Amino acid sequence: YVRRRLLPSREQLRAGNVGAELRTHLKWRRPAATGRPDYNVLQKTAYLVVIFVLAPLMVLTGLTMSPGFVAVLPELTTLFGGRQSARSIHFIAANLLLLFLVAHVLEVALSGGVSMLRAMVTGTVHVRERRS
Repeated sequence: YVRRRLLPSREQLRAGNVGAELRTHLKWRRPAATGRPDYNVLQKTAYLVVIFVLAPLMVLTGLTMSPGFVAVLPELTTLFGGRQSARSIHFIAANLLLLFLVAHVLEVALSGGVSMLRAMVTGTVHVRERRS
């Protein structure tokens, strides 16, 4: 799933494409609904960072702050440069995860909460056709 859905394609990683996506996000524009959720390069990068960087950092720095765990594996404290450094990294990672969560809740609220929540749960987007 990670390789198929979350790793950016070569086309998405082209410098012009990344810049265009960044400009689109900064202008608060949304892409047209396609009937199937597809992530752009910025979204894929954010998800990859959360899954493979922030979540493991939270676990490892949390374990580093535990005196019982450090007694079993003292190398963890050395890895993070001490308990205080681990605490600081844990705090930063927690705030970044909180920012990620708040951004998602805000996006859901701004884009039609119930239908977007349904899309997140089912994986499909229901697009209503306008009657003329």
